[in-house]
Amino acid sequence: MKEPLIVHAPPNKQLRIDEVYLFISVDETGEGVCAARLMGAGSLVPLIAADVTRMEQLIPIARNIAKATGKQVKLIKLSQRSELMTFQPDDGGAMQ
Repeated sequence: MKEPLIVHAPPNKQLRIDEVYLFISVDETGEGVCAARLMGAGSLVPLIAADVTRMEQLIPIARNIAKATGKQVKLIKLSQRSELMTFQPDDGGAMQ
């Protein structure tokens, strides 16, 4: 049975997201986005933050991932914004 879609849509707090912080693991085959069970059992949430406060909250989790996996974990900042699509709530169509 397919799980129902649950939508939690509180008001946004930032005016615009111009940079994101991302924790990545590194090994001999390349890089990958780190994720953790931040919302309980069965969840897997990528370690991505749109502000410094949230990024700092994720640092202890990233350290634990490095220890548990034996992989190097890096914190990177991405700051070039490119808007690829916009999804309208009235028709579900994407505008490019």
